[in-house]
Amino acid sequence: MGNKCDVLIVGAGTTGIPAAIFATNRGANVILIDSAEKVGGTLHLSSGSLSAAGSSLQNKKGIKDTPENHLDESININHGTGDIAKLKLWQENSADTLEWLLSIGLEYPENQPVAAAGHEPYKIARITTPSGGGKTYIPVLKSALMKIVKEGKCELKLNTRMKNIISGSDGVVEGVVVVDESGSEQSIYAKSILLACGGYSNSDELWKEYHNRPKRVYTYKHSNGDGIKAALKLGAKVGLKDNLITTFGGTVDIDNEDDYWIHTLTFPAIRKPWEIFVNNNGKRFLNEEELSQDFRERTIMNQPDWSCWLIYDETINKESPPLFRWDDAKIDRAFKTHSDFCKAETLDELAKKCNLPFDNLYSTIKQFNLGRKANSDSWGRKHMPLPIEHNPFYAIKHYAISVVSFGGIVCDDNLKVLDKNNKPFKNLYAGGEMLGMGIWGNAYLGGSSVGGCLTMGKLLGQKFLNW
Repeated sequence: MGNKCDVLIVGAGTTGIPAAIFATNRGANVILIDSAEKVGGTLHLSSGSLSAAGSSLQNKKGIKDTPENHLDESININHGTGDIAKLKLWQENSADTLEWLLSIGLEYPENQPVAAAGHEPYKIARITTPSGGGKTYIPVLKSALMKIVKEGKCELKLNTRMKNIISGSDGVVEGVVVVDESGSEQSIYAKSILLACGGYSNSDELWKEYHNRPKRVYTYKHSNGDGIKAALKLGAKVGLKDNLITTFGGTVDIDNEDDYWIHTLTFPAIRKPWEIFVNNNGKRFLNEEELSQDFRERTIMNQPDWSCWLIYDETINKESPPLFRWDDAKIDRAFKTHSDFCKAETLDELAKKCNLPFDNLYSTIKQFNLGRKANSDSWGRKHMPLPIEHNPFYAIKHYAISVVSFGGIVCDDNLKVLDKNNKPFKNLYAGGEMLGMGIWGNAYLGGSSVGGCLTMGKLLGQKFLNW
């Protein structure tokens, strides 16, 4: 194919691979490029949860479900936000996506599907997660992809980064300029172009522009916003960047200042809290036992700097310390070397180390201890086995952490990229995180990232892409 093809797909990940497979099934010759050295994209980091209503896995367990039920529950969870048309597009076709995955060799544990997978639960069990997480999809998808590559239907170009989009004088999109690992530039021309190269979650520039806050993410290193920047230069627009989804809280990795993740587990369903949470003003801001992930996530985003501190004492540290994913040596090193992990003999000293107002912190702890003694907590908490009163005292800084980008390129219901006048560009499509996960609303819907992106890719290749 060289530098000409029917369909050019930028991004060999969750959306791009199925798009390539199904486009070749329709007779297209495809060029698939990716800036990474391997295929799979964000599946390398994803939990791999996929939700589908009306699947054979549900049927085996006698679970009655429909896309309409899925949509109703989604709107209840995301508070009616997001792009309803895209939600319907994903949910009406998600079962077909799952059946296709099963047909090409993907396997799920016997206990699947389930109602919850780390976020706000559905009422109906429709979430499936392979035992190996997102990485489990990669060999299955790669095998199907390499089959069409070997058959000469698709040319795969890795270590190849898109630089910009080529458009003619009439505004028709004609191709893209790419740069390979040697730095050589090449123009690739196509009758249809699909941007499926991820979001901007690893772009400091776009995080500052869209959200005016530091980039604290656990994300794929190649999610640098290339596709979004190129589309904007062409005249596309970004939407839904105010639909924010985050974790309740995680910490920095003391061995890598750019690595934010859930290194301590603060899920009441796993471990009831013994500590209290205070914001950067030294005040509690929620019932630490709150089970709703949506409520917890939304609450931390309302705090200064989207962060808080876990506060506890030596007695709690001995009886039930916070659940770390680190070994004891690393935990000990964290409290000795890093400012986000504080240990002090007095509350006054702890407040100074954490830059918290002492009067507020002292009164907050005093109120908690009095409420515990009276069995009447001001925030409604029931589990209060010990007071916070015995030195040394501990504090751990927790941040709201993002795993995906929220805003993205605006597309019509056929996933054609729209210009600033809401008119579709001829020949230009987008899918996956390029659209921003804000299309699913401002609360995380279990199984939406993987399931939604795979489904978009399948639909693009199956019927939307036109050459």
